[in-house]
Amino acid sequence: MSNYSGNIQSNAIYRTKFILLLLFSIPSVICALYVVYNVVKLRSFRRRFQNQILIILVFIILFNIVFNIPTSFSFFVRGTVAIHTEWFCRFWQSIDYFLTACVLWCTAIFTIQRYIFVFYPIYIRSKRQKLIFHYIPLVLINIYLFLFYVLTISIDICHYGKHREIIYDKFLCGENCLDREGGISMFNWLFNILFPVFIVILGSLMLLIRVLWTRRIMQRNLRNWSKNWKMITQLLGIALIYTLVWIPLIIISFILIVNENHAFSKSVEDYLYFITYLCELCVPIVVLLLSSELIQSLNRRIWPNFNSMQSVTIGPYSTNVE
Repeated sequence: MSNYSGNIQSNAIYRTKFILLLLFSIPSVICALYVVYNVVKLRSFRRRFQNQILIILVFIILFNIVFNIPTSFSFFVRGTVAIHTEWFCRFWQSIDYFLTACVLWCTAIFTIQRYIFVFYPIYIRSKRQKLIFHYIPLVLINIYLFLFYVLTISIDICHYGKHREIIYDKFLCGENCLDREGGISMFNWLFNILFPVFIVILGSLMLLIRVLWTRRIMQRNLRNWSKNWKMITQLLGIALIYTLVWIPLIIISFILIVNENHAFSKSVEDYLYFITYLCELCVPIVVLLLSSELIQSLNRRIWPNFNSMQSVTIGPYSTNVE
């Protein structure tokens, strides 16, 4: 009887997660595709250096939606992994961990770059400076993350896979090397996950405090202030989502480090990990809503005659006043 009630409860949880994931995925993929469309169509948006890291971030999340999220959909609907083989489980774990870390680190680099753009633009003007502060960090961190997760999960250098049973009715096929090996697991959690999260949260907070502190000086140059404020709002929108989602997860994780047998904290941690998926799906929505160039492009498509009507009504009025 207890197993039956447990199955009913698990099915209800899976159904709820499926609905939530679907509700967030639909607007996310629409916004991501619209961003990609404008990357192709709008040369000014594509070539603007400040937008490049956002474009890369949206592409990574879109890749995640296309190649990773459907596997999660299948699991939540069926209650089991779609393909019952070890290689598929390792592939699913590798791509899930890798894409999560990629999104976090790209957002962290985005945070650092926004700070440089606003306060130290002189350091990121030349091609050499862009290469050092933009392209090289992006390439190196993604190569590192790819190799790290391939070695620890796919190749399984800690040899945990030889001593574990793959559980096909568990999300991500149950535990792997990164979940059990103390040293590697702690390094992955602290450096690959927590470190970029702290960069995003603390970097955004420092940027906001400094902007508020020096806003009078910055507002003297209205053009630069307007451009900088647009970049700041993009970062703060993403940082707010990360703060609301990751701070509770970090607190619960530290509780589990101190007390591994805390059953309530473990169950809460599982739910919070799922919410991180929803957090990632919100990023393309925030990018679209807080990008004035994309919003203007969208408005022109939704209301193509709005500008012409506005010019007709405003034009004579302004002439009479003069």
